[in-house]
Amino acid sequence: MELTKLNSFKIGETTFHVKFTNRSIIDYESIIGESIALIDEDPKRLTEKQLTFFYCTAKAGAKAAGKDFNYSFDQFLDLVDDYYSETMIQFTNALWSKKADPTKKK
Repeated sequence: MELTKLNSFKIGETTFHVKFTNRSIIDYESIIGESIALIDEDPKRLTEKQLTFFYCTAKAGAKAAGKDFNYSFDQFLDLVDDYYSETMIQFTNALWSKKADPTKKK
């Protein structure tokens, strides 16, 4: 799965579209307060950072798919918590399988 393309994840009965975009990077860095390049630098905050990144890419994905995204971060976490293992395994595998430095140009 390539995160720069529009992908989708099903969480329970809800389908979320995800896309790694400039908007998702800006949202992530605004919420976390540090560069996305440091996402895996602090193992104590890794889960928080991964879930925040997932949330930001879901918001960007919804916009790219022309769908509404009416979830606060807390609502999104509640939904993900119900299906955490199956959802996060898919998302984490996608995220880390093609780990790339988003600050470098291709």
